[in-house]
Amino acid sequence: MRYYEDIKRFIKGKAVFIGIDVHIKSLSLCFFCDGEVLEKMTIHSKYTILLNVLRTRYSDARVLHLVYEAGFSGFWLYRRLRQDGYNCIVTSPNRVPMLNNKIKTDKRDAEKLARFHASGHLKAIAVPSPKIESERRLLRQRGGWVKKQTRQKNQIRSFLFLHDISKPDHIKTYWSKAYINWLTELEFEFEGDTFLLTQMLGHLSMIRQELARLTRFIRELSRHPDYKKSYDHITKLRGVGMITAMTFLLELFHLKRFRNTSAFSSYLGLTPSQHSSGEGIRLGHISREGNVHLRRTLIESAWTVIKHDPYLRDKYNRIRAKGTNGNKAIVAVARSLAVRLRRCLLDDIDYVIGVC
Repeated sequence: MRYYEDIKRFIKGKAVFIGIDVHIKSLSLCFFCDGEVLEKMTIHSKYTILLNVLRTRYSDARVLHLVYEAGFSGFWLYRRLRQDGYNCIVTSPNRVPMLNNKIKTDKRDAEKLARFHASGHLKAIAVPSPKIESERRLLRQRGGWVKKQTRQKNQIRSFLFLHDISKPDHIKTYWSKAYINWLTELEFEFEGDTFLLTQMLGHLSMIRQELARLTRFIRELSRHPDYKKSYDHITKLRGVGMITAMTFLLELFHLKRFRNTSAFSSYLGLTPSQHSSGEGIRLGHISREGNVHLRRTLIESAWTVIKHDPYLRDKYNRIRAKGTNGNKAIVAVARSLAVRLRRCLLDDIDYVIGVC
C-alpha cells in the first residue's frame, strides 16, 4: 500500500481500475493501476462515502474504470456512478475467471475484479431500465412464491405420511378443492397435531393468495402496449404461456443486442460444452453461464411444447434415438424454442407451429 501522496503522483494521467465487492453494509474496494495494487479498503455502503473517496484520492487519474458483480444489490450503484460521470460496468459472476485460490475474502474478490477488468477479461452485462428491472422483479418474486408453495405442500405430505394417512380414492387429484377440504376435516388423536396441520394449511392458503395476486398483476402487465404485440406473437404456441412469455420479454428486453444465434444461446447458458481430443468431439453439459431464470423457464416449457409442435417433437425424438437421456434432449429443444421465439420477435411475426 502506498502513502496518499505517492498514489496521487503515481496515478496522474493514468487509467485506474477499481473492483468493488458489494455487501449490504459495506463496499470492499481494490484500486489497480499499471499492474500494481495501489490500495485496498472497506467503506460503508453509503454512496456519498464512495463518491468522496473517488473525488479526493483519485481525481488526478485520467479515467476511473469501476466494476462489480451482478447480484442482490441490483443496479443502483451502476446508475449512480454513471450519472456522476464514471465509467462503470456490471459483470456476471459466472463470467469472472476462477483462480486456484482456496482463500476467499471480500478484499481478494475486489482485487480479482480489478485485475481482470484491467486485463480486459470481464464482459459487461446489459443493464435494464429501472422500469424493466421493476417489472422483472415481479416474475422473480412469483417464482419465489412457487418454490415456497412446493415446500409447503411437501411438508404437508410428509406430515400425512408420518401419520400413515393416504389420499382417499374418491378424490382424483392432489391439492384440488376437494383434497383441501378433506385435509381440513382430518382429526388426530392429539390436539397438537390437529393444530399443526391447520397452521400448515393456513400458510399454504396465504401462499396461494399471494401467488394469485402476483399472477393477476402480471396478466395485466402482459396487456400493456409495451408488451402486448410481442406477447401475442410468441403465445401462439401451446406451452408458451403467460409466465414463459413475460419472462422471455422482460429478461431479454432488448433482443438486437445479440449479434447472432450463438451469442444469444450463450447468454441463455444453453450452449453445450465441448471436449475435443484429436479428431473426436464430445458435447458435454450446458455452460449454465447465462440467465438462470429464463433458462429454467424455457426448459420447463419445452416439456409441454414437444406435445404440440411436431418439429420440436421430432428433434427431441431424434436426439433420444441416439441414446441421449431425456433431460439433455429437452435442453436442446429449449435452445431451439428460444431461437425460434427470438426470430418471431425480430421479424415481427406470429409463431408458426411445425415450421423449421
